Amino acid sequence: MKRRIGWMLGALAAACMPAAAATIDTVVRKAHEAGQFDGVVLVGRDDAVVYRRAIGLADRIAQQPHTPGESWRWLSISEQLAAVLVLQDVERGSLSLDGTLAQYLPGFGNAAIGRITLRQLLQHTSGLANPDEAAVDERGVPAFYRANGETANAKAMLAPCAGAPKAAPGARYEANTCDYLVLAAVLERVNETRYPQLLAKRIAKPLGMSSLSLLPPNGSPTRSGVIGHSSEGSREAPYDAGRYGAAGALHGTLDDLWRFDRALMDYVLVSKPAAATMWTGNPRLGNAALGAWAYAAQPRHCTAPVGVVERRSEIGGIRAVNLLVPERNTALIAFSNTARTDWGQISQGSGLLHDLLDAALCTSDLEPPAAAPKGKRKR
Repeated sequence: MKRRIGWMLGALAAACMPAAAATIDTVVRKAHEAGQFDGVVLVGRDDAVVYRRAIGLADRIAQQPHTPGESWRWLSISEQLAAVLVLQDVERGSLSLDGTLAQYLPGFGNAAIGRITLRQLLQHTSGLANPDEAAVDERGVPAFYRANGETANAKAMLAPCAGAPKAAPGARYEANTCDYLVLAAVLERVNETRYPQLLAKRIAKPLGMSSLSLLPPNGSPTRSGVIGHSSEGSREAPYDAGRYGAAGALHGTLDDLWRFDRALMDYVLVSKPAAATMWTGNPRLGNAALGAWAYAAQPRHCTAPVGVVERRSEIGGIRAVNLLVPERNTALIAFSNTARTDWGQISQGSGLLHDLLDAALCTSDLEPPAAAPKGKRKR
């Protein structure tokens, strides 16, 4: 009976939505009913949230439902904020994207590591040693992230990154926690400020992101925010999420991530030229940009291609995506706590992420108006 009442209320709410929101809601509901999505979706355009929905269970053991304002681990979306801090310093003249670690972090690693540039770190082409490849325990957690009760200081966190490089700088793309741990060390040295304080001072406080926090590397099992679940429904293996640092240790609400996205697309955090640099994907590297991927997409029901900036991640039992369409001033944010979630590929014209984007962009009441392009907000 409760399930039927819940379905009827959901159907009534969808009937009262604008066309685009109702279409998005249909995609979300079908994915949930197929067992492929439990979580929260938010779509924002201009200064308004046009769709927000929480569906399924945040904790399957305790039978606790998802809520729109709950806190999530942002996983590798954290890298987008790190990239902004770097570009801010580039605009100030204290860093250069083509400057090397020998300049900004002298004494770190060998001569080969010293030749790595900030651009290569941001694009994951540094060739640094990768802590994800350390021996794993019986639950599949690499030793670097193991929740062993031991607090790690900055020196211990960076130690694996200073080992023998895997490849020459710029040779190939490989996602690597070390890239952003090292970037955070560069930012701290140049600004003489700890990374959490930089985030608070230059991003969180100015934008009113009150939920944003960086998990510390304290050797404790991850229990902040929503709990991830395996494909079979069991809780994810415990790990120390703080060990991801600038590469994946942020957590907060979807509304605060929307505040960040909106400020980024309004050029409040960095200038339009700097944003364009961040959002230029390299086809040779699978369209890797700085802290994200950037490419042109053609959703099924859109009349023209759109430029997409995409950051997705999966760690443990959490699946997350932050997708921006700057020319439409639109952001699509979706977090799921089941490993059964498969976003698919937008370029293939199908899959959950394509269908969400298609509904968000290509439905009549979200088509771009005929007005003049939006201007830059006062910084």
